[in-house]
Amino acid sequence: MKFIKYLSILVILAVASIFIAVSFLFIRIDLGQTGVRTQQYDFLGKKGVVEEDFGPGWHRNLPLLDTWDVFDATVQTTEFTTEEERKETKKIYSFLSKTSRRYLDSTPVGGPGQVELKSKDGYTVRLDVTVKYRISPGQVYRLYQELGSEVRYKGIVRDQVQKTIRDIFGTMLTEQFYDPEVRRTKTTEATTQLERDLASNSIQLIDILIRDIAFDPSYERKILDKKLADQDVELNKSRALAEEKKGETNRIAAETEAKVRVIEQELIAKQVTMKAETDKQIAQINADARLEAAKLKADADLYKAELEAKGTLLEREANAEGESLKAQALNTPGGENLVAFEIVEQLHISDITVSTQNNDFLDVDSVLEKVGASAK
Repeated sequence: MKFIKYLSILVILAVASIFIAVSFLFIRIDLGQTGVRTQQYDFLGKKGVVEEDFGPGWHRNLPLLDTWDVFDATVQTTEFTTEEERKETKKIYSFLSKTSRRYLDSTPVGGPGQVELKSKDGYTVRLDVTVKYRISPGQVYRLYQELGSEVRYKGIVRDQVQKTIRDIFGTMLTEQFYDPEVRRTKTTEATTQLERDLASNSIQLIDILIRDIAFDPSYERKILDKKLADQDVELNKSRALAEEKKGETNRIAAETEAKVRVIEQELIAKQVTMKAETDKQIAQINADARLEAAKLKADADLYKAELEAKGTLLEREANAEGESLKAQALNTPGGENLVAFEIVEQLHISDITVSTQNNDFLDVDSVLEKVGASAK
């Protein structure tokens, strides 16, 4: 039992020794951080800053030989705004985790206020500016060699931002700050220049944002007075224009009414003219129709008369031809008998007394001779 007890004590002491050794001989770099190691002596390497960025994990930390400086490698934010704005921003993002809110603490309460500058025409302009940046990846050790501390490089960022904003936006007239296109162009120009200037100090610019603009109260009063004066001028112009348009409207209405009357008279005259022309055309058409009808009737009557004359002529020629043929036929024995027969028929004799002594009806030739017929 004593052996087990001593063994347990030895294990605990060994674990504690290892933990203490690790604590003293190694350093832990968290996520979002970059370490810079400096060797104090020419032992196990060259003396001075090691030209390497050490990322998250465990790294050598020999007592008296190694010293470490840890930098925040995440995106940093510096706000040039009013105290109230910074407090409100912190309230808005208060629900975020400590790691996510780290950038909000880069500009503490009491930090730099708005960037104040003089416009080209001499008025004071104050800008709310937000700048996002970080140490250029792989250049943390170089920034440490040149600047020495994180506080100093953030101070350089603040100073450089203010200088760039004043240099770029100070060339603008005050009224140009109201023009979003001009502001956008100047912001792009400032971003390019600031990106170049910070890169020389191993700092990478992420973005720059102009959030708000405040003007000198005297200029704002001047602008307000000018706007009011302009509005009065525009109002008077509008009234004068309204009166002018009213007169123009009345003139147009009168001209329109006169034109309507003229058009109505012209329409009436045109209707009368058209009616007269129509009546004339109708009369002409009727006269032409009657003339044509008369011509057609005369032609028809002439044609009828010609046909009647031809019919009469043919009829007479036929009668004459018939009489001639009849005469020729009567000159024959049969014709003579026919004539005699017709004469007898036309006599209409009802009762006659004939002496049989003087007439012998058996003698046919004698009878025929008496009545004018011939047996031949």
